[in-house]
Amino acid sequence: MTIDANNPEKKEKERLAGERRFQDGLDAYNEGKLEKATEALGDAEIHFRLISDFKRAGDSRTLIAEVQRENNSIEQSINSYRRAQNLYRDAGQPLLEASSSLSIGHAERQMIRLDRAQDAYQAAQQIYRAHNNAQGLGTVELALGHVELQRGNTVYATEHYQDAIRSFHAAHDTINEADASRSLADIQRMARRFDEALTAYQQALDIYTAAQDNFGVFDAMLGLGRIYLDQEHLDQAADTFAETLSLAERLEYELGQADANLGLAEISFLQERVDQALIGAQTALQFYTNLRNALGVAQASRLLGEVNLRRGQLSYANSLMERALRTYQSIAFRMGQAETIAGLGEIQFRRGFLDRARQTLSDARQQARTLGNLLIESRILLTLADINLQSGQPGQARNIYNEASSQSLPLGESASARSVALAEVRLARLAIHVGDLKEAASHLTQANTAITKNVLAAHLNIHSTFIQGQLSLTQGDFVQAEKYYHEAHEQANAQQEPMLAAEALLGIAQAQLARENLDAALETFLAAGRAFQFVESVNGDGSAVLGVAQVHMGQKQWDEALENCDAALTRFRQASDALGEADALLTRGLAQRGKDANTEALVDFEQALKLYQQQHRPLGIADTRYAQASIFFQRGELERAIDEQTTAIVQVEQVMNSISTPQQWSMFLRQYSDLYAQTIVTEIRLNQDGQA
Repeated sequence: MTIDANNPEKKEKERLAGERRFQDGLDAYNEGKLEKATEALGDAEIHFRLISDFKRAGDSRTLIAEVQRENNSIEQSINSYRRAQNLYRDAGQPLLEASSSLSIGHAERQMIRLDRAQDAYQAAQQIYRAHNNAQGLGTVELALGHVELQRGNTVYATEHYQDAIRSFHAAHDTINEADASRSLADIQRMARRFDEALTAYQQALDIYTAAQDNFGVFDAMLGLGRIYLDQEHLDQAADTFAETLSLAERLEYELGQADANLGLAEISFLQERVDQALIGAQTALQFYTNLRNALGVAQASRLLGEVNLRRGQLSYANSLMERALRTYQSIAFRMGQAETIAGLGEIQFRRGFLDRARQTLSDARQQARTLGNLLIESRILLTLADINLQSGQPGQARNIYNEASSQSLPLGESASARSVALAEVRLARLAIHVGDLKEAASHLTQANTAITKNVLAAHLNIHSTFIQGQLSLTQGDFVQAEKYYHEAHEQANAQQEPMLAAEALLGIAQAQLARENLDAALETFLAAGRAFQFVESVNGDGSAVLGVAQVHMGQKQWDEALENCDAALTRFRQASDALGEADALLTRGLAQRGKDANTEALVDFEQALKLYQQQHRPLGIADTRYAQASIFFQRGELERAIDEQTTAIVQVEQVMNSISTPQQWSMFLRQYSDLYAQTIVTEIRLNQDGQA
């Protein structure tokens, strides 16, 4: 129903009533009285419709939509924007109709309905094109760029942002041109095109500063801080984030405070200041949670997950990573998911869930490849290789470690330094397992060289020191090995690396055991076990329990040794640790032999030998064959004994030939003096039997 056009007085009365109620609604909205605002604006819309003033009716409905959106009634706001759109169309106001379509797109994007948002933006785009409205076209292109960025399509997003810049420039809209330039710079930064990104951020900053747009200034400075962070110019990044935090506090801009705190937390994490990183990330998360900012919640949760992973709090880290991933997925934001899934996979690996970890990491690698994130892909490959090594597949592990080392090289020596160093350290560890000690030393040299290429890689010296301890232990230099392990343990504690500290304790205990310092070894193995339990490492705890069993064997406490071997074996199997399982089977066999349970011992030796052969571990093969030989010798089966002893010596000398100097050969072979002596005895017995 409408007012008769021939009754101008009544029509004017309705118009005035509509304007009055519209003003009431606007005042109530500004005062935060949203229900009262909705009621007044609804009345205004009715008054305007009665006099066929569809433009003002559309204005009223648009403001109702804004109220609904602010009240988080997004679906209702979309319906209201559509009503406003129809009213503007009836009023012959195409640009306002396009504006309503833009608002629909924003609301649909807020509801994570990206396809619908894109349709709404494109509907507005058609209108703006028909009217050659450069500013409107720029706004549409900017919004479409955000949609594609959210989808992870950085190429398409780049094209839209570039079109937006051109449109805003044509419209002489410098502020929005700066917004589009800053969005483009975000992508350039993620693509590590730092020079281009720096120029764009600086240009945007100059525009915002001239316009006294403090919020724009904040966003541009935050972008600059992010570049410095990605370039690992941490002092510059810290100064910039501190400045943005100060600005956000002056503006009482809580989202800005959250962003700045998160940046400062990331810097602290890279600088090994784990406690400060924890505090900063928690502060940011609280801000984001209070503001219901889902993207911020996801980013802060992911960083907190990384911090707690470093601290060895795996269960808590896992819950944080899962929260981050759910949040990223709930807002259909792909950037950041690869890092989060990679973190989840690493946690699963550390907890012994190898099959789950392998699948999780494969998914993460797919996402990292799609986004072109070479550093994350390298990290994923390192953990996948760790899984293969722990599963007893050294050949596959070696191939993947090499791939991880080369993956990040296109980024340059400095950016790739940490990935290369970690890969080389792991290749050194693998070489020790397969008995190529010369190759192990070579990989350690390459790791140390890579570490010198980036000051932030210096903390990785601890990994090199630890592997040097393993190398010395294998070479038979037990005193030097213990020194390396003590050094690694001190560094791990200083850098808040509890997992590596536990592994270093285990190494100290193994060196003490090799030196036959049984009391000290027992205490250290027990301490290592407690440390592994703290970081929820099932197979690490298994290694400590196995060490206790080996001490009991040295004390000839066979029952206690068997009990601990069984406990260790359970842990290794629970964690799918084939390397540990082989060691546990060998040790249990030796304990069985100590109890004269030779039949049971041979069963364990056979299983251990099969695993060692699959894992290409020559010293494990040698130890097992020598153990079998001792039983055959005791039984008088001298031919079988000499065959096992000879094969064992071949394995030992294979490793010896990978050692550099005669002095090191001598130290290494001292570990196997009993093997050589017993082989001579067996040969003498065989000759005696032959002469008889």
